[in-house]
Amino acid sequence: MKLLKQVLLSCLLILALVLVWGCNEAPAAESTTESTEPTEPTVWTVIFQDSTDQSVQQELQVEDGSTVATPEVTKEGYIVEGFYATPALKRPFDFTQPITADTKVFVAWKSGKVDERPWMLAGALAGYPDNAWGKIWPQDDYLLKPMEGEFNTFYIDVNLYQGDAFKIAVIGEGYAWDNSSSIDAGHLADKSETAVLCSGENAFDSGANIQVMEDGKYRLILVTDAETLSLCRLSYERLGDAEEKPQTELSYDMKLWASFNDWAGQDMQRNGEDLIWWCEADVPAEGGEFGVKNAATDAWYSSENNTKNIVLEEGHYMFFIELELVDGSPVLKGEIIAEEPAYYVVGTCGKGGWAADATAENTAYRMEEQEGKYVLTVTFTEEEIVDWADNMVAFKVAYGCGGKVANENWFGAEDMGNITVAPGTYTITFDPATGEVTVA
Repeated sequence: MKLLKQVLLSCLLILALVLVWGCNEAPAAESTTESTEPTEPTVWTVIFQDSTDQSVQQELQVEDGSTVATPEVTKEGYIVEGFYATPALKRPFDFTQPITADTKVFVAWKSGKVDERPWMLAGALAGYPDNAWGKIWPQDDYLLKPMEGEFNTFYIDVNLYQGDAFKIAVIGEGYAWDNSSSIDAGHLADKSETAVLCSGENAFDSGANIQVMEDGKYRLILVTDAETLSLCRLSYERLGDAEEKPQTELSYDMKLWASFNDWAGQDMQRNGEDLIWWCEADVPAEGGEFGVKNAATDAWYSSENNTKNIVLEEGHYMFFIELELVDGSPVLKGEIIAEEPAYYVVGTCGKGGWAADATAENTAYRMEEQEGKYVLTVTFTEEEIVDWADNMVAFKVAYGCGGKVANENWFGAEDMGNITVAPGTYTITFDPATGEVTVA
């Protein structure tokens, strides 16, 4: 009995110890109460500023991540041209992007004055050869029409062909071209690499021509500013395929068109029936630039696909241009030659290339001036004889450059025949005053 009581007491003691230990180890109850006070959203300030005088037009508060609506802003005598992200007005402001910081938006204005100028299409246009850069008069067929319901917006529907070049300008009677009202390639709304209209050559010192890259029927759309030419923009819509290009009679009136002849044009001479023309001219100390114009069609030829003038340093030059017919149209063959001319002895001698040997690299057969005449001492070899000249060397004196010689610049024996000699050393003299060639 006594033993049973001791066992029961031991069990009760152990149970009490367990309960005490459990109470000491139990974690304190955590508070489940949370704050219910709302947090204020972040708000940004969007300021719309006048791009001209930087005055504040409107100031709006926009929650973080929200977009801002296009504001209603006014300025007496003007209408909104657009909203821009920079004061230089190069990058339009994107109203679809969320506002995440204080932001300035610049408002660009254009004149509210009605533009009553007679805008006219003028260029070298295959579909409209009579246009001739606006020389036609009256000009009604080429005037742009006001677009109904659109402010200072004009349009014209035309067939354009690859290679066409044009501008839109105000041109008065008597071909009075107003350069201060001339829409050139700098006014194109689309300047991407895939655009059908791109920048071409400057033929009239009034900005680069607009060059057509793809055939088609187009609507040209001109949005103007009556006071600021730089705000005028030209865009286009393709309406469909162009009509078949009209066949025109080929005619030529080739002129050297250059800064050193005041862009007035210098006549070029034709080599017989060949599509080769030439002339000579001096370039002044300050240098100059040029292209070649067919005044009969206003076609323009220069460099880089006829988009860049050719630049020259001071000197005396001979110019050659050669054309070829591609699909019935005359196009530039090779590059226009503009080099210092010289007298050469050419024929079966040297490389046997005749006119092709009239090049600056052919120093062994280039004649040197001596007291107003041109002289060359040369040794002809057995390799330079030909059967058709009775096993003799045949040659003439030619005046040219770049492997080209004008028809009237060949000089030889009587009746313009070849001079023939046996292999040996000779002194050949040419007198430009008489055209006589002597061999000693």
